[in-house]
Amino acid sequence: MDSREEEIVRLLTDATNRAILTVLEDSTHGLLVEELAERLVSRDDGSLGVTAGDDSLERVIISLHHKHLPKLDEVDLLEYDRTENVVRRGGRTTVDADWVDVDALGDLLARFQNRGRSADDPIQLVEGREQAYEYGRELADDADDELFLIYASSDLLDDACLPHAEHAIDRGVEFYAGTKSKDARTFFREELPRATVWDPQFDWLYPQSEYPKVSRLIVADREKALVGLWDEDRDGSRTEVAMVGEGAANPLVVLVRELLGPRLDHLDYQSDEFLDDLPFEG
Repeated sequence: MDSREEEIVRLLTDATNRAILTVLEDSTHGLLVEELAERLVSRDDGSLGVTAGDDSLERVIISLHHKHLPKLDEVDLLEYDRTENVVRRGGRTTVDADWVDVDALGDLLARFQNRGRSADDPIQLVEGREQAYEYGRELADDADDELFLIYASSDLLDDACLPHAEHAIDRGVEFYAGTKSKDARTFFREELPRATVWDPQFDWLYPQSEYPKVSRLIVADREKALVGLWDEDRDGSRTEVAMVGEGAANPLVVLVRELLGPRLDHLDYQSDEFLDDLPFEG
């Protein structure tokens, strides 16, 4: 990963930058900086660090002008016209507030094709579904506190991975499994009854027309991450490739951890079992 790519990943870990890109993604046209600031303040979830008061908008405008917009413009995540005071979408795919767009991951992935794994690379490439399985099993075997996974497809279920998950749970590792497939959730509940199983609400898990598509996500102890993507041929056949990173400060790990945000802390409350037990009244 070169310095420009590292800067893009670093910028995307900033909540304010992601909020800016989300607002632009939702807009059908360019915005004046003042309009952008107004929308940011109106939808602020605490990421801007502003408090109620007449000077909040002005402080956001100043911060946009002198900090966020120039840096995002420099790496083409947006277009900032200083003369017209207008901000537009950039040449690179942006992100939403919940998850980095799969095209952005694909752009990163393409830069690692043909490089292979190296101890000197902060983000490495794993090619092939079996290699992705093997790396995931290693994450399960090495986990100390927490193992978090999302499967975008029930096709990825593999009985050979169950002993690794069971051994992790036996060691006291909290195991979380998320999938949109009801059959897959049933599989996890039956085979790993001590796991927390839930239906994740992420846009990238739904069918999309754009390539590539995320296949799986695994995070161990919030310090190791695997993000798999489908490499689909024109004839419809597909293989899996994955980006992996290790270390609390690894760019990929930081990006995954920051974009998942508080969901990592509240998965128990999203599980099927918890929701089924809620005392809803008709």
